[in-house]
Amino acid sequence: MKSCSKKIASFFSLAVISVFFLSSNVAFAQCNGNTVLTVPETYLSDALVGNGNFNAIIFGNLVATGGDSEGRLVVAGDFTAPGSYSVGSGGGRDATPNTDNFIVNGKFTNANNWGMTGNFVYNETGVNTQNPTHPAGTGTNKGPGITDLLAYNNLKTYFTDLSVSLSNLTSNGNVTYAPYSFVTIDLVGTSTSLNIFSVTLPEDKPFGININVPANSAVLINVTNKNVVVDGGSINGGQTEKTLFNFPVATNISLKSFALQGQLLAPLANLAGSGGNINGQAIIGGNVTQDNGFEFHNYCSTFAMPTVTPLPVTLTSFTVGKEGTQVVLNWETTLETNSDRFEIQRSVNAKDWSLAGTVTSTGESKNLVRYQFVDASPVNGQNYYRLKMIDRDATFALSRFQNVFMNVTPTVTIFPNPVVNDLTIETQDRKQVSGIYLINAAGQKVAMPISADKVDMSKVRAGIYVIQVNQSDGMVSTTKVVKQ
Repeated sequence: MKSCSKKIASFFSLAVISVFFLSSNVAFAQCNGNTVLTVPETYLSDALVGNGNFNAIIFGNLVATGGDSEGRLVVAGDFTAPGSYSVGSGGGRDATPNTDNFIVNGKFTNANNWGMTGNFVYNETGVNTQNPTHPAGTGTNKGPGITDLLAYNNLKTYFTDLSVSLSNLTSNGNVTYAPYSFVTIDLVGTSTSLNIFSVTLPEDKPFGININVPANSAVLINVTNKNVVVDGGSINGGQTEKTLFNFPVATNISLKSFALQGQLLAPLANLAGSGGNINGQAIIGGNVTQDNGFEFHNYCSTFAMPTVTPLPVTLTSFTVGKEGTQVVLNWETTLETNSDRFEIQRSVNAKDWSLAGTVTSTGESKNLVRYQFVDASPVNGQNYYRLKMIDRDATFALSRFQNVFMNVTPTVTIFPNPVVNDLTIETQDRKQVSGIYLINAAGQKVAMPISADKVDMSKVRAGIYVIQVNQSDGMVSTTKVVKQ
């Protein structure tokens, strides 16, 4: 049985954070049931000894100058520990002996000889590296040359898709912000099963989160930030085993002197941990640094997989790319049943989405089908895209999002020049124009009407002027005009 049971609970903080729950019952030690972050059996090699429960899975590299992992640790890249480190024991939450508890798929480099509970499985070792030792009867070292005990690439895609699916669940809780020098974020939910919150963390102020939900209910906190910086704080008590922090868009997370009470799902992020700990399973898509005693604590969870809508089609790839001033989206499917169409949705913040276009699907197919959509009018800056895949019965599911950064010079045409009476201003999208200004040689600026394509210049004195056109995405264009 390669299955898992872990789930954790409650809170998140920057500077000082406090979370209040109505009840708690935290389980310790090795987990055996299935929870939301259990690795499905299909991604586990038959050679793996143990189930799909891991304390932390890191898809990049791990550099640990201090700290440990009290449960089972997987590093898909390289592991480097110039100081001491331990795996599989601590805090009364030891991992199961004689299972594969520490797996390094890349290079293992360790300066000190230290102990661990369970088997150490590795691919290769660095110069002057000492492998860990094991208390009698608890495990052994297995390697070199052992790789791919987990299907890392496909598994990362699985967790990325899971993160997107969880972020697309409709929020049913209430979030309020008290925006003072210290920001208080109150999360109030009434569901007796799963309370879902969408939270944007302050980036320039300390904050605290208070959570009020029914006893024994689960909590899903979808964090919308791309960059997360938390400095200080800890959480005591609460429904730690029933909370999941999901970071679907985060690329960098910094936790300093902070105890995260719950599971962490961050399939796109790098994580820097300094002091503090994560009290629950952690899935981290990028690189991780551990210093100043930062630890992964082996807390079990009871957070089960929520009901998510399956994809109407089997989507094998989805990419976006910049071509000149346009964005080209390409995607492929290998299976379609009762599929109707794809709606292409665009956002500037990965939170608020609008319809960019529609592509009719094949409908029924068991072969590879390629699709393309061209967005001819992206905004300047970040453009996020996702596919809404809709069946003929109106059910739908959303893909993971992709993003591209555009730096497009707006096309503004002004004529005639010189001008006597009416000056015509043409832009790619008139609706994007937020202001038109006439600036004289002394730098004085006068706002002009923007409701029409023509600007009345008949009463303007002869001379040389500058026409400034502001667009709602922040772009500004200027053109010198001669008034006769």
